[in-house]
Amino acid sequence: MTANPIRPAEGPRAGGAQAGRRWLQALALTGAAGFWLLLQGLALTRTGGAMEYPLDDVYIHLAMAVEIARGGYGVNPGQPASAASSILYPLLLTPFAGSEAQRWLPLMWNLAALVANALLWGAILARAGLGAGRAATLGAVLALLGPLALNMAGVAFLGMEHALHLTATLAVVLGLQRFVAERRVGWLLAAGIVAGPMLRFEGLAISGLASAVLLLGGRPRAAIGLGILALAPVAGFAAFLHGLGLDPVPNSVRAKFDAGLAAVPAPMLHKRLALFMANLHTPEGAALGILSAGLLLAGLTGAARGRARLLALAGGVAGLAHLILSQIGWLHRYEIYALTFCAGVAIALAGRFLAGAGAGAALGRALAVLALAAGVVRYAGAMAVEGPLAARAIFLQQRQMARLVTEHLRGPVAVNDLGWVAWASDWPVLDLWGLASARALAVRLSDPPAGWAGPLVRDAGVRLVMIYDSWLGRAVDPGWVRLGALVLTGRWAAVGDDRVALYAPNPGDAPALRAVLAAFARDLPRGAELRLAPGG
Repeated sequence: MTANPIRPAEGPRAGGAQAGRRWLQALALTGAAGFWLLLQGLALTRTGGAMEYPLDDVYIHLAMAVEIARGGYGVNPGQPASAASSILYPLLLTPFAGSEAQRWLPLMWNLAALVANALLWGAILARAGLGAGRAATLGAVLALLGPLALNMAGVAFLGMEHALHLTATLAVVLGLQRFVAERRVGWLLAAGIVAGPMLRFEGLAISGLASAVLLLGGRPRAAIGLGILALAPVAGFAAFLHGLGLDPVPNSVRAKFDAGLAAVPAPMLHKRLALFMANLHTPEGAALGILSAGLLLAGLTGAARGRARLLALAGGVAGLAHLILSQIGWLHRYEIYALTFCAGVAIALAGRFLAGAGAGAALGRALAVLALAAGVVRYAGAMAVEGPLAARAIFLQQRQMARLVTEHLRGPVAVNDLGWVAWASDWPVLDLWGLASARALAVRLSDPPAGWAGPLVRDAGVRLVMIYDSWLGRAVDPGWVRLGALVLTGRWAAVGDDRVALYAPNPGDAPALRAVLAAFARDLPRGAELRLAPGG
């Protein structure tokens, strides 16, 4: 890298960069939209033509949105709960609450985010000098395949808030790229800093680091003001939850945070080290670790200087923080914001070097293409297989569970996967995993005795329990009657298990429930089977 790797283009070069920007954006949009359409087509093939999301979590947000539209906050009327992993996303899903039209909103928001992400990605490449000259070919390759290599199209296919969070992250990268070159704080940077934490709590890291770059880069007022604006919604949301009698940290965040550490019987520092090492042993975590180390090295050794050095350090710290504090995976979504932030910062810093002449620049271009190809193989290859299979699994399992409740049982249930059932049903739903039940979460995380779900289910008046035995087998009360299991046949992905165990918590209800299940079994789609227990 040069001493000043990010600088405003001048003269004819500026004209060339401006002319190349739209071309790079068009290529990025082509790659992103093309792969997204492929995923949707493969998913429709897997589900027999039914539009379905690959994650049940989408329906948690939709269920939260329904309750917000009613004036509450949770998934059951009159029972406050913080089941959503985002402050803003459920609010964006409140139009048409409870209707089939609402179910399409996540798809629409994610498609809009994908378009924005492609345009931002192309703009980052163009500003880095990869839109013209000898680097134009590299820029075209990065633009076309970058949305696949960094799983931008993949996370947009999921229907969650991750694609919108990626939009805020890319806005921060492009805004910092401009700040380093021109010392200007534009609206795009401000919007990304403020919106990121409202979409995902991990956004606090990116927003905090961006504010630090502004502070140390000579814009203290902007840094402090934007830092306050980024923190204020999070603090206000925590106060809101506290006012409802809930923990200030949402249950969904606590459950994911604790899940990765619960099996490690050690002090918190040791647990974090264990998580860090586990993350590094994944291909995605290793890639993030290499990028982070390279950026930290550039910032600490002086390979990048001035405001560019601050940007390099921010990128390195962001990647390292994710490896220590968060998770990798679950349909390749958790790490994407950090990986994209680091990749965007690396391109911003190295773009002009890659556009140069000489053996070093040629080697850099080759390494960039190889890294991109590896990302395409890992993310696009995995999503093309797992994404449609996950949509099939949600359709055949979670959607059918919702049908069982709404069309046949018509009564309160307990589950460990909350979304479809909670969104589709007007009956109370007890979440034994704890995303929508602070009490259940506290009990589950306290190393409870076998049968711990019995009192919770009794108090909630539950008629039917539908859980993964592999997740909550120890929670089963010995007095429950096992009725059978809803089983996926064929290939599946992403759901917690291929079979949902069905229990009657009140033995006296077992005969009636067996009749309900028998009727339900007659109209299950191909690929899902109801296997009744002996005596059924």
